[in-house]
Amino acid sequence: MSFTQVVKKGIRAFSLETGVDPDKLSLHISEAPAGTRLHPPHTHVGLEAFYVLEGHGAVETAGGSQPIGPNECVVVDASRPHGLVNTGTMMMRYIVVIAK
Repeated sequence: MSFTQVVKKGIRAFSLETGVDPDKLSLHISEAPAGTRLHPPHTHVGLEAFYVLEGHGAVETAGGSQPIGPNECVVVDASRPHGLVNTGTMMMRYIVVIAK
């Protein structure tokens, strides 16, 4: 069995088994300073999960806003507008997982 190294934001080593389609699952770690959002609400294919490591935020969708904090996860249908905002007073570190 062999593996290929792929560069992913915030991850030291990300290995894919040879033959695995890298477009089926994406994962990265991001940070957002207090009171900010990294990008406006957006859409794309698949499901998107936000898992907070540190800090507090809110996942925003057309249906409303869901608070999220450390050791909490929110999953959204990424084909509908969605975004994440840091609602806290410190840096928010979080993992993003996108499954297509």
